[in-house]
Amino acid sequence: MAPLKPLFAPTTTPPPASSDNKVGRLALLHNNFQFTTWLLAAAAAQGIFTWLFPTAFTFIPALLILGYRVIDVFLIMYGIKPNPYMDGVINHKFSAQLPFEDGSFGERPSRDKMVVLILGSKSNHPLGIFSPAYQKVGQLFADMVEDLEQNRDEYSYLTNTRWISNTDTTINAAREIMTVFYFRSMEGVHKFAHAAAHRKGWDWWNRTAKEHPDISICHEVYEAQAGHWENVYVNYRPMGLATAQFPLKTSGEKEGEKKQWVGAIVDASKANMKNAKARLGWDSNGN
Repeated sequence: MAPLKPLFAPTTTPPPASSDNKVGRLALLHNNFQFTTWLLAAAAAQGIFTWLFPTAFTFIPALLILGYRVIDVFLIMYGIKPNPYMDGVINHKFSAQLPFEDGSFGERPSRDKMVVLILGSKSNHPLGIFSPAYQKVGQLFADMVEDLEQNRDEYSYLTNTRWISNTDTTINAAREIMTVFYFRSMEGVHKFAHAAAHRKGWDWWNRTAKEHPDISICHEVYEAQAGHWENVYVNYRPMGLATAQFPLKTSGEKEGEKKQWVGAIVDASKANMKNAKARLGWDSNGN
């Protein structure tokens, strides 16, 4: 079989910290309240503005913004303006694999085992994510993620992706959050679970759980042996395992040189990556 072909050359840009995700925080804020709440707040603000400045001009800013957005949509639809929603999208069929230390991927996909840890939390408090106890949960969680990112090798940690629920029956979707973490080994997961950052959150929950019946937490852990996991993405922004980056170990590294990183993304349009069996590293007989 031909070697797996990476889509991108190594880079000196390190993987971004999860705490830098400002867009994610805005999404949480936006989804914490019902859509009608935002409409009512905007209507109230418009009413106060009109009362303070009783003139037809008070409606002009809203009309201008609405008009701009309508025109913007049509400019994008007809190709006059670049589509910002495509930023970061890879228009290719690709997969995420684990490279060797030198940045190569070898010939066999799914050659290493993989562990997936899912952590979920939900606030059933009227204030949603702004309840004091859930704010504490959020801070403890951020500390855990920071610990993971600072001790990647020790925990065999790879990357994570965060999701906001769209099945919340209360409509306030941001009240339920799930983060999917990827590790190389179950041993790394257990080492992280018993480390100081996670232990701090664990102990806090055990002490105070009865005081916060409106907070839900959960975790799921799955270990997939080599040849028992696969993935494929088409016209997608990197997400999940595809966001992982690995430090390259080179013998000629000079002092002061920036460390190089290689991503997990490989070309999945070739023969040994075209279908699920191939991406599992199986032959035609399923071996």
